[in-house]
Amino acid sequence: MAKEILDIACDEAGHTGPDLLSKEQRYFAFSSVAIGDAEALAIIQKARVEHPVQMPELKASKLLTSAQGRRLVSAVLAACDGRYAVNLLDKLLALCGWFFEYIYEPVFQDDPGLLYEKNLHRFVAMYAYLWMLDPESDAPTAIEQFQTYMRSRDPADAPFLFANLRPPLSGNGTEHPFKSVLRFAYGYRDIIIADNARLDKELPEKGRWTLDLSTSGLWSHLNHWGRKGKLLSVRCDASKPLKATTGAFTGDENDPGILIARRNGHKGPLGWKLAEPIAFVDSRNHPAIQLADIIAGAAIAVIANDFPPELKDIGQSIARHLLPDSILPDMDLVNPKNRSAMVNSVILYGLATRAQEHSDPYENLAELYRAAEVAWVRGDLRI
Repeated sequence: MAKEILDIACDEAGHTGPDLLSKEQRYFAFSSVAIGDAEALAIIQKARVEHPVQMPELKASKLLTSAQGRRLVSAVLAACDGRYAVNLLDKLLALCGWFFEYIYEPVFQDDPGLLYEKNLHRFVAMYAYLWMLDPESDAPTAIEQFQTYMRSRDPADAPFLFANLRPPLSGNGTEHPFKSVLRFAYGYRDIIIADNARLDKELPEKGRWTLDLSTSGLWSHLNHWGRKGKLLSVRCDASKPLKATTGAFTGDENDPGILIARRNGHKGPLGWKLAEPIAFVDSRNHPAIQLADIIAGAAIAVIANDFPPELKDIGQSIARHLLPDSILPDMDLVNPKNRSAMVNSVILYGLATRAQEHSDPYENLAELYRAAEVAWVRGDLRI
């Protein structure tokens, strides 16, 4: 018997390409709807009749500025309830997350699973993010240079990371965790630079879209809808980075993203099957993509305006459909009252010391984690 096909339409909002430090647009959203164009057109027409607006093309950013527009968006979300999904990302935090992937992972490329299991990647991202918000810190320089370096893969573009020697601390000294990150980058710079240089050969268009968020957004949604067990017919609004990168998507255990997720310890279901190659189309001719655009725009409007009361119902609907791959600040990750945060702070400092000594980063790492966790339980852990 032929397998049932599930129509999926995708769009995004807040796209600034590989520039994740844009001050004009702090957030990125990727959304999808499991709705065909015929039904999508009926949903849009009904919402327009019930909540008339003078707007040839429906855009959430404009709709949400008026009570009538908000009612229209609410009606659209209600009609799509349970059949849409959205990723919402703080771009600065996403860039800080790439910091871990392209600074720490090259050093632990053979087996990074323990670090992911212990949430060190999220700890590093959050501390980098928080230090960015300190006007007196060195973090903005480091992050800006890191973004430039990831575009060029030229270490000369990031002297703060790779040419700025920091003296080792004596004894059991303490430092801000992000300074430990910087010491780690300098100490293992040769390994890091050599590993990242491979991206030029291994990725499409010489890694031009390495920091672009669209590809990871679509990959996340394909996995989400793939769990339905149906063949997927996927349409996306025309996108240069997606056209360049999705050719490597296979949806099976040989899929590059799935291979990385498994290597990093992901145990849940992953994968999808396509009924046909992903299609890139003009959203003006595809009402389902227009629905996805409204949802993505609404998600950004809610968070960019700090969850205003007038968008409460819209925000609650989006929150119910938010995928776990979303990247938003989580202060629990760096709360010193939490075992994970305290332990990771100690480990981060220790890894920076190993980097400056050019010693084996793996040596007794699991044992050190266990010792730090036991010390925390006993109340003996100090940083």
